[in-house]
Amino acid sequence: MKALLIAITSLVFISGTALADIPKSGVIEFHTGWGCDYYTTAGSNEAMVGGVNCQGFTFSSDGSAMLHEGVAGCYGAFDVNGDIAGKCSWSDADGDNVYTNFDGNAGVNQGNNYITGGTGKYAGITGQGPWTCKGTAGIESMCNQSLTYEIR
Repeated sequence: MKALLIAITSLVFISGTALADIPKSGVIEFHTGWGCDYYTTAGSNEAMVGGVNCQGFTFSSDGSAMLHEGVAGCYGAFDVNGDIAGKCSWSDADGDNVYTNFDGNAGVNQGNNYITGGTGKYAGITGQGPWTCKGTAGIESMCNQSLTYEIR
């Protein structure tokens, strides 16, 4: 029983220390490899609308642990002009999440993410940053993101 209490106390101390080590502001630079499914519907006047559902994995671009080795998921809607908007969830190896809304243009593969919240070490996070992607639409792609953030 004493060993169990020591182990629990150690975990609480380690978790508290890990949270204290996260900068309260800065820039998270990360990249994501995606597999995406696209759905389109022909509209009136040669207009087209569609949706996209992407699943992937994130890796830190600058060597930090923030959003490193986590899973990611995004879904969105786009129109014939390539304008796209949606929502994403990003995680790290600990399973803590950052949530974003995004917008941009799928035709030029760039836009912005807007942080809407977070869990664990990312609780209270706000901020935004750009995204750019390259790859084969509808099959796979790789995106680079950066988020200028503040944790309150």
